[in-house]
Amino acid sequence: MSLRARLDRYWFEPARLRDLAWLRIAIVLALWGDAMWPGTLTHQQLPLARLPGEWFSPLPVLKLLMLPFGWGARPSAMLIVVAWIVCGASGLLALAGAFTRVSLTIFATATTFLLAHFYSYGTMEHPQAAAVIVLWMLILTPCGAELSVDALRARVRESRARERFVPRDAEALSRDARWPLRVTQWLLVSLYLSAALAKLRIGKAAWLNGYTMQYYLLLDGSRHHVPLGIAVAHVHWLGVVAAVVALTFELTFVVCVLYPRAAPAYLATGVALHTGIAMLMQAPFYQLLSVYVAFVEPVRDEVRGWVRAWRRGASSERRVWTLVYDGYCPLCIRTMTQLDALDGGRVLRYVDLEREPASASELLPGVSREDMREEMAVVTPSGDVLRGFFAFREISKRLPVLWVLVPVMFAPGAEWVGTRVYAWVAASRARRLCDGDACVVPRGASVGDAAIDFEGRVS
Repeated sequence: MSLRARLDRYWFEPARLRDLAWLRIAIVLALWGDAMWPGTLTHQQLPLARLPGEWFSPLPVLKLLMLPFGWGARPSAMLIVVAWIVCGASGLLALAGAFTRVSLTIFATATTFLLAHFYSYGTMEHPQAAAVIVLWMLILTPCGAELSVDALRARVRESRARERFVPRDAEALSRDARWPLRVTQWLLVSLYLSAALAKLRIGKAAWLNGYTMQYYLLLDGSRHHVPLGIAVAHVHWLGVVAAVVALTFELTFVVCVLYPRAAPAYLATGVALHTGIAMLMQAPFYQLLSVYVAFVEPVRDEVRGWVRAWRRGASSERRVWTLVYDGYCPLCIRTMTQLDALDGGRVLRYVDLEREPASASELLPGVSREDMREEMAVVTPSGDVLRGFFAFREISKRLPVLWVLVPVMFAPGAEWVGTRVYAWVAASRARRLCDGDACVVPRGASVGDAAIDFEGRVS
C-alpha cells in the first residue's frame, strides 16, 4: 500500500457519525456549563468589566471580535450580558443539534468572546482552550447528522416521502467523520507533550524530586482552603509518585493514538489525574476531559472485547423488543422513525402488520388484524405482549434518551391517565388504506377509514 493510500485510510476511513455527534455533545455541554455556571456572569465577567482600564490587556482574538467597535476596544457590561444570553440560547440549540451548523457557529463566537474577555486580565491558565479549538473545528464537520433534532427531522421527511418506515440497517458512516476525531486526538497529544516539555525545560530533572509538587499542593490547598490537599502535601513520597505519574503520562500519551488498544488505560489515568487535581488543588479541567470523547471508538472496541471475553461460553443471542405497528398510519410511521433514531443500542425490531401480516400473526397469535391496528404492541424477549400505553412504557425503559419519562409513567395514577390519553390519540389518528397514490375512498368515509397524506390532510 502506498504512503498516500495509508494517509488517506488513516485520516478518511469511514467512521461512525454517531461518534462525531457524541464529541459535539460533550464539547458543547462542557463549554455551555462553564459559561452558564451560577455566578460566572455576576461574579466573574461583570466585575472584570468594572476594573480600571490599565488592567485590561486584550487577547488578539478579542481584538478581532471587537473590531466593529475599534481595534482593542473594551467590551461594555451590556455587551457581555448580551453575549452571555446568546451563548446560553445557542448552546442549547447546538447541544440538541437544532440548526446545528448555524447554532454551533453562534455558540462558538459567543463562547470565544466571553472566554477571551475573561482571560484579558492577566490570567495565565486557559483550561478551555482545547475544547474551544475543537468546537470551531466541528462547525466544518457533519456532527449534526446523528443524535440531533436535524437528523430526526430529516428521517421523518424521508419517511413521509417514502410513505413507509424503513429501519436503519447499520450505523451511518462517513469519511468526513474520521478526520475531526483524529485531529482532536493529536491535539491532545500536542497539549500534553507541551506541558511535559515545559516542566522539563523549567525544572529539569529536579521537577521529579517531589518538592515542586508539594509546593503547589500547599499553595493551592491554602489558597482554596482544601485540608486534604494540605495533608497530602506533607507526605513527600506522594509528591514524588504524583510527579512521576503526571510526567510519564504527558510524555507518553501519544501511545494511545498510535496503539489504540492502550486508550482505555490512558484515558482512565487521565481522568484520575484531573480528578485528583480538582479535588486537591481546586483546578478543574473538566473541559479538557470532554475532549477525551474523541477516543470513543477505540474505547468502545476494547470494552466490547472485554465483555465478549467475560461472557465467553454464555449465550450471545441479542435481546430485542419487537414492535408491531400499523404501517398505513402516518402517526405510527413517524413514531417508529423517531424511536429508531433514538435506539442507539439497536434493541428494537419492527414488524409492519400491513406488509408483514404473517410475522405479526406469529407474534400476536389469536389477535385479529383489526385489533392489531387499534394499539401498538411490543413483544418482549421472553414472549410477553404489552399493548398501547404499556407498550410505550416498556419501550421507554429500553431507550436511555427516554428514561426521563419512566418515573412519570410509573407514578400513581399514570396508568389511568396514560391508557385514556393513548386511546384518545389512537381514535383520533387517520390512516391510509393502501400503498401509493391509488388509495381512493368514498366521500362519506369516516376519518378512521379515510386516506390521508403525510401532512395530515384527509382525502
